[in-house]
Amino acid sequence: MNFFGHSVLAVRRSGDPAFVLGSMLPDFATMIRARPPGTEHADIESGMQFHWRTDEVFHRSPAFRALTHQAVVWLSSRGVRSGSALAVAHVGVEVLLDAALSGDERAQRAYRAALEGAAREELGRYVSWASEAQRDRFDTLRERLLGRGAITDDIAPETVAERLRSALADRPRLSLDDTSVQAVRDWARVARADISASAIPLVQHLAAQLL
Repeated sequence: MNFFGHSVLAVRRSGDPAFVLGSMLPDFATMIRARPPGTEHADIESGMQFHWRTDEVFHRSPAFRALTHQAVVWLSSRGVRSGSALAVAHVGVEVLLDAALSGDERAQRAYRAALEGAAREELGRYVSWASEAQRDRFDTLRERLLGRGAITDDIAPETVAERLRSALADRPRLSLDDTSVQAVRDWARVARADISASAIPLVQHLAAQLL
């Protein structure tokens, strides 16, 4: 799942900002090209462990496998090379799931509180990145996400495609050229309905196994 999806499940376990922050930190680490940070804060560590258990169950779920398979078939038929199609299917489904789950107001509040609490002088002092450069990148990401505001359900297909282009840009075997970006835009437009319809049942399926 993507970071907001993790908060949707985490808040069903605990609304504590440290736990919710921990549940998103491994994704934030990926976004800043870093390994997950260390922590001696029990609730942050518990949240990170919950993240990994969630991903394990999520990636095995029939709904996720079906959605990603459909995406790979659709993208491949439009000429997107196989590695890129697999990456887009995985990450793109997760991004659109976040949008589909955006109506969860409790998760929205917990997500915001976790980001606000992650400042260096607050919970952030318990998070040990491998270098000051990584800490700076996390601070920049945190500020960008806070500035973006609540997760919304009206994310444009163009935005999905550009986020995926950016995420894969430094992976030569996965990166997207202009033609592939257009295919991703079209896929995001047509896949939204099926992903949205799957979102709540998928969360219920995961919650039943995790909570």
